[in-house]
Amino acid sequence: MSTEQSLPDDHAQALANKSTVTAMLLAVFLAPVAYYYVGRTKLAVLNLITLNYLLLGIIIVPVHVYKILSDAK
Repeated sequence: MSTEQSLPDDHAQALANKSTVTAMLLAVFLAPVAYYYVGRTKLAVLNLITLNYLLLGIIIVPVHVYKILSDAK
C-alpha cells in the first residue's frame, strides 16, 4: 500500500469527522469559511473574489458543501 493511496483516505476520513450542521451554518452565513472548513481553499478564494458567486452563493454553497461532506462519508 503506497502513501499516495492513503492520503485521499485520510482526507476523506477527516472530512467525515467534520460536523455537517456546523458546515451548513457556515455555508449559509460565511460561505468562504465553509469552504475552508471542508478543505477547499481555492473555492474559498474564488468565492471571495466573485462576491459569493454574484450573490448566488447563498443557494449554491450550502448544497455544494453538503455534497462534499456526504461524499466523504
